[in-house]
Amino acid sequence: MAESNVESVNYRDLLNKAILQSDIVKIFDYLLTIWVEEGASDIHIEPFENYCRIRIRIDWVLEELVQYPKSFHDSIISKFKIESGQMRPDEKRLPQDARVSAVTQTNKEIDLRANTLPTVWWEKLVMRIVDKSKEIPPLSSLWLEWSNGRIMQKNLAYPNWIILNTWPTGSWKTTTLYSALSDINKVEVNITTFEDPVENKMLWLNQAQVRSDIGFTFLSWLRSALRQDPDIIMVWEIRDRETLEMAMESSMTWHLVFSTVHTNSAVETITRVSKMGAEPYMIAGTFNLVIAQRLWRKVCTNCGQKVKIRPEDEVKFRNAKNSFRVFDKDLLKKELQLRNISQEEWNDFFVNWYVMEWSWKDPKTWEVCPVCKWTWYKWRLWIYEMMDYTDDIKWMLIDGKSAFEVGKFALSRWMIDLERDGIFKAMKWEFDLHEVYRFVKLQDL
Repeated sequence: MAESNVESVNYRDLLNKAILQSDIVKIFDYLLTIWVEEGASDIHIEPFENYCRIRIRIDWVLEELVQYPKSFHDSIISKFKIESGQMRPDEKRLPQDARVSAVTQTNKEIDLRANTLPTVWWEKLVMRIVDKSKEIPPLSSLWLEWSNGRIMQKNLAYPNWIILNTWPTGSWKTTTLYSALSDINKVEVNITTFEDPVENKMLWLNQAQVRSDIGFTFLSWLRSALRQDPDIIMVWEIRDRETLEMAMESSMTWHLVFSTVHTNSAVETITRVSKMGAEPYMIAGTFNLVIAQRLWRKVCTNCGQKVKIRPEDEVKFRNAKNSFRVFDKDLLKKELQLRNISQEEWNDFFVNWYVMEWSWKDPKTWEVCPVCKWTWYKWRLWIYEMMDYTDDIKWMLIDGKSAFEVGKFALSRWMIDLERDGIFKAMKWEFDLHEVYRFVKLQDL
């Protein structure tokens, strides 16, 4: 039975009580509820020599939730294996994977992707959540601001070509792809997707699930999907040369193809697909947009305050200013205007060196901030990098230019990379520079 009053229940206290009582069933019930209600993305259940612990990842950072005796760690892992119906409880020597559906104490449906890994002590269990109760956000709400938003809309309007989304697991690539598909999901078009897993069931989409165990792979699906009279295709991930070639052929036969690939940046996708066997003329003839994205932690709006930078942060500020040194000046002026960044905000940031930082304390009570609870950050925002394959870029590829040369050219003209997008948002007091340069390389000035 789910709890009716979420606000009055402290599920962390209930979890601690369940651990003291060695109640394995309640441990999992409360753990999953904490996971969803606190907006975590992953749970780590980890064994060590003398004790075990549970950590949750919130806003990209792991936090220790609780420690417990090693005496019932085996029972916790076995409980999950049995509940999953997809793992062998007696197999402890090999990694195992499972996907499980569950309902939290607050009546929210979730889908878990789990993996066990044998370690020198016992098995470790890591679970990633897919919250089925969350709706697909509209594309306009994803912080795709001015240039980046305009590039996205332009490419969604094309009837063919390839649109790729790249970046690590957990950066919500899925959400962006779903939002893009939702934006162009009309009665007059046939959209077919092949996913691993199907995270959100969407109206008017023909969604299929990977089944590698019976040979239903990305490549076999793609061949079949082309016989389904599709207008738009989404291949969950391009993992090999055959899938890449099939995606390229699909785009050349008047299909708009969406997919993902793992690279460090939008520009480096050129190197990645080249190593898979794609020729430069094929990349130029089929690629139209590569998106790189990240979720960066937002400075807590309750305890955040505008302060003068510390001396040790001067290099970061100089690096931030230097990132616009080769950018087209007229386009920069237009970008600032359309992002509603005033001259005063520009001066505060780059001339007076003011930045938004955390204070840890509630401005009313001067006690621990009740919103971020000493974590300094609360929630996340999308940061984007758009590699728009303009005619200039395509000719550079055909001429054999490297990914480095292509990226340098794009940055000198119109490209808003992750660093620039983060700095623009820092000028609007959304981020501090610690967060910007936690993921972006700090150049040696």
